[in-house]
Amino acid sequence: MPEMPKAAPLPERPPLHIDAGSLVIASPAEVSEASFSIPAVRALRAAKPQGTLLILANQDSAPMWRKLVEAGEVDQVIEHDSADSARKITRLLKDAEISIGASIAWEDSPAAQAFAKYGIPQRFGYPSEKLAKQLTDPIEVERKIGPIEHQVNHYLLFVEKLGADPFQASNFTSPARPAAAEVLQIAIAPGSDFGPAAEWPLERFTELAENISKHASLVILASPGRPGPARALAKALGQSVTALEGDDLLQLLATCHGLIANDGSIPHYASFVGTPSIILFGPNEPEWKRPLGRIHRVIRRHVPCSGCLLNKCPLDHRCMSEITLPEVLEELRSLFAS
Repeated sequence: MPEMPKAAPLPERPPLHIDAGSLVIASPAEVSEASFSIPAVRALRAAKPQGTLLILANQDSAPMWRKLVEAGEVDQVIEHDSADSARKITRLLKDAEISIGASIAWEDSPAAQAFAKYGIPQRFGYPSEKLAKQLTDPIEVERKIGPIEHQVNHYLLFVEKLGADPFQASNFTSPARPAAAEVLQIAIAPGSDFGPAAEWPLERFTELAENISKHASLVILASPGRPGPARALAKALGQSVTALEGDDLLQLLATCHGLIANDGSIPHYASFVGTPSIILFGPNEPEWKRPLGRIHRVIRRHVPCSGCLLNKCPLDHRCMSEITLPEVLEELRSLFAS
């Protein structure tokens, strides 16, 4: 039998040119996802220190990225509104008047479309169905079937493909914290921008707050886009709501000794600034989406419908209603035992 001809070798891919010039990274839209991407961005900065690193971020995540500018880990943040179109974001890139050689977009978004419209030579990202057409260099990461992985790996494994060393403790540090309040100060966020299904019953938050107020100063925080629970709690306690956003909210959380909150954006802000937190999980999966850091405690009641990811519970909301006041108080005592 004649020997079959050998197939011609595939051409080598061009090298990844992110060493020189400017690299712009589109921050994920959600605060939680943005916080998970920060260690990966730090790893890229350490691997490619000679280039200019820009972050394109919406108004919700931009305050975290500005902290990285203050620390010298990012060169510039280009802020845009969450509702901005690809055309408007392209105009913002042009107004920055910076030569951009490469970009990273982790999710399909107007930012990813703007990178293509702007004509950035190398555009990296995961090759998802919608995002792939905006990319010049799709990056595939092999994922093994097994236990649930934390979402932070979605970003760390990506930048590892670009030559970064992401699994270093230095990539997970918090910004320098201001002096804490002299009196024990606990922030409490009874709402959740993830919807009512992610909220512990308000009457239990009220009992919890009454217990805490005997020993500490309380700060009641309104969740983004869902201030109702915070207002109701403040009214029950005869206090006012602290309705801060952006940089001011980060600054306040950094001066608090701790936070108690439902799963939502606020715990991820607290995690970023290094404030110990107790987070009550319901529809979401903490192994996948818990805030980063070992200083935080998660309380979760695993029920048959856990992990539904719904905004509104169509059943009896048992994942949250079965979390008791005594167990939250016990976690609180344990967290602040010192």
